[in-house]
Amino acid sequence: MSAPGGRPPKPDWKGLTAQAGDVLGPEFWQDIASIIPLTGPRIDMYETLQEVVVVAELPGLSSPEQIQLSFHNSALLIRGSLVRPYPVQDDQMKLSERFFGAFERTVRLPARALTAHMRAQYHNGLLIARIPMAPPDDEKVVPIQFT
Repeated sequence: MSAPGGRPPKPDWKGLTAQAGDVLGPEFWQDIASIIPLTGPRIDMYETLQEVVVVAELPGLSSPEQIQLSFHNSALLIRGSLVRPYPVQDDQMKLSERFFGAFERTVRLPARALTAHMRAQYHNGLLIARIPMAPPDDEKVVPIQFT
C-alpha cells in the first residue's frame, strides 16, 4: 500500500514507541539510548508547497564558527561541534541522552529544492534552514516515433 504521491506509508513511530515501552518497561528507551547513542543533533524536515524546511536541534551554539551548512549531491550537510556546557568526565555521567562532540549530518533534499536560494537562521537552540521549491513540473507527453 502506498501513501499519496506513490511513497510507502510512514510507520507510526509514536505508537510503536508506546507499545515497546508498555511491553518492555519504562526504562527500555533509556537502556537502548545508552547502547546506541545519538550521533548528532536531532533533525526534523517538512515540506510546504513553497519550501522545504530543515530544523536541527543545536543547543548552546554561540558563534557561526561552530556550525557549517553546505550542499553536495542533492543533500544538505550540517557539520559542527556541540560542547558540553558543564565540566564533567564521561565516567561521571549516570544518564547521558544528550549529544555532545563533533558531528556531521546529511539530509537528502527533494529534487525541486532550489539550494542557491536557501536561508538559514539560528534562534533558541534551533538551526532553521528554509529552501524554496521550484514549481512542480507539469506532465509532459513525449511523442513516440514509429518507424
